[in-house]
Amino acid sequence: MKKTTSLLLVFLLLMVVFIVNAQNRRSNPIVSHMFTADATARVWEDERLYVYPSTDIAGTRSYSTMDGYHIFSTEDLITWKDHGEILHSRDVSWGWRKGGYMWAPDCVYKDGIYYYFFPHKNAKKIWEIGVATSRKPASDFEVQGYIKGGETFCDPNVFIDDDGEIYLYAVVDAKCYAAKLKDNMMEIEGEMVHQIGTDEHREGPFVFKRKGKYYMIYPDHHRPYNEMQYSMSDNPLGPWEPKGLIMEQNDLITMHGSMVEFKGQWYLFYHNGSLSGGISVNRSICFDPVYFNEDGTIQMIKKSLGVELPTFYKAINFNEMFGTLSVGNYQQKDLKKNGILPNGISSIQIPDGYVVECFEKDNFKGESWLFEEDRIDLNAVGCNNIISSLKITKSNTKNLVKNSSFELATQNQIKYWRGKSSEKLSWYRDTTAKGFYSLQYKGEGSPVEKVQQVQLSPKTNYELSVMLKIENGSTGQVIFDTNGTFDEVLKFELDANNRAGEWIEFNGVFNSGDSSTIDFSCTTSVDFNGACYWDNIVLREK
Repeated sequence: MKKTTSLLLVFLLLMVVFIVNAQNRRSNPIVSHMFTADATARVWEDERLYVYPSTDIAGTRSYSTMDGYHIFSTEDLITWKDHGEILHSRDVSWGWRKGGYMWAPDCVYKDGIYYYFFPHKNAKKIWEIGVATSRKPASDFEVQGYIKGGETFCDPNVFIDDDGEIYLYAVVDAKCYAAKLKDNMMEIEGEMVHQIGTDEHREGPFVFKRKGKYYMIYPDHHRPYNEMQYSMSDNPLGPWEPKGLIMEQNDLITMHGSMVEFKGQWYLFYHNGSLSGGISVNRSICFDPVYFNEDGTIQMIKKSLGVELPTFYKAINFNEMFGTLSVGNYQQKDLKKNGILPNGISSIQIPDGYVVECFEKDNFKGESWLFEEDRIDLNAVGCNNIISSLKITKSNTKNLVKNSSFELATQNQIKYWRGKSSEKLSWYRDTTAKGFYSLQYKGEGSPVEKVQQVQLSPKTNYELSVMLKIENGSTGQVIFDTNGTFDEVLKFELDANNRAGEWIEFNGVFNSGDSSTIDFSCTTSVDFNGACYWDNIVLREK
């Protein structure tokens, strides 16, 4: 009895240590090199946590382009492995000939086989729920066909109960339906039945069981951005009792997710738009801890984002965390003392308000690079694995413009700046710019504008500055303005006839009056012909 008690105490101690260490976790979002959404998380017998998301395609403006599935896994919540693409529309013989439409998937394990469920449109462009199988959790999946009786449904979720009964939940017309699956995992028993008590449901149902109670989480119809709700039941097919909100809105329309227990702690997996700057079809998966009340209800989930201090990583995708540093100057010996390998830093996360200056050589010598963006892939700016010393300071003033120097987000996207098309306005690697990139236009006439809306405090004085440049040999004007809001004092125009070939800084001061927002716009005159640039847009309270 004493031995059993001792083992139990050791186990509980290990659980406490793990949960404490889990605070030192991969920051949200957890995948930085591609856009991912609709995260289904599962824990298998190898004690790793696997995430099965959908894939958003950079540079598009439609969910119809979603194509191909990757799988990610972790054993410590810090370092995540991308197992690569495991399924694509080209692998689906019965699928829509143009591909795409590979939406939110799920995966379950039964009798030695992993069953991967995915929605896809068939040759008639009607939704089916496809099934692929493998004896491995993250590779070698082969399409077996689609579920008979599941036509017109998408967003599949499969739940296997303690008694071995299998249930399929799926969506049509923003409502959740469910039925038992036959033991072959390919056919529905009877018909899909509407789940009563999930009336706020919009998409993405996910069902799990805890202490004898069944839970369904799902995004609601909240506008303009969905929020996460849940219902509870004593039966896997309902009726369900709505229990309310567990996560408030993100910066996107959708909020699709799952809930899983891993090493004694429950987590909610979901997605947001932080890496793309809020582009609705360029999402990124995240996770945060979940806590239950004594009666089994779920507490409001607190979202975390980014890091509290500048954080340094060995891998360019923000894996293999070295550690964090506060304000100060750090030579090689100081970096080593803090567990950070000189000449081994490949990516940096920098929270708002911090500035990190990196040096090629020890004692703050050699070439240097100044960073104050959120996530920096050092390979992209040419200083991967060559930083030997650095300085960290705090910024005293806050720029209200996001991505003021057009630094790049995941898959070379310019984040926070909107436009109907990106064909003519693009990023440009520029060693003369304030950051490392500027916005470039090459061509004739006016491009589609790049616009960012910024929040203002009414009746407040502001100062605005922007840098513009026109290449030699160009004609016309490069323009930065406020789309008519304050253009009488804040429409900056640089003519090709004046000081071409160099950056020119423009400044202005204004009072916001009754305005609560301002739309900044980058464009050119209709007679423009050549190349021009925008950079270092700064708006501060005066």
